[in-house]
Amino acid sequence: MNTRERGDRGEALAAAYLERTGCTVLKRNHCIRGGEVDIIFRDGDTLVFGEVKTRSQSRFGSPAEAVSKKKQRRICRAALDYAFTKNCVDEKMRFDIIEIVNDKIHQIKGAFEYTEEER
Repeated sequence: MNTRERGDRGEALAAAYLERTGCTVLKRNHCIRGGEVDIIFRDGDTLVFGEVKTRSQSRFGSPAEAVSKKKQRRICRAALDYAFTKNCVDEKMRFDIIEIVNDKIHQIKGAFEYTEEER
């Protein structure tokens, strides 16, 4: 299985997990130039932007450790685009990381805060 296939499978597992836990998946892979959000969902009254990180093993650290500040800024850029497009910028929002290692899912709620672009 190549990296893209592993990522797609992880995102499908994450979406199914979120729906089982009562969340509503709104969109997968919201892409803009310079950024992407893997999964956008509602958790109660909170709009959540999720980064899914899938690994076959955690020998080299947790998947969440791969979400650098630069990656967070790109996720935030895409999240802001989605919020403006859907006219929901005033809603409560959160950024989660969903780790998947050997099909075991761990959701880190509020993994990081909104991060502006560096100037």
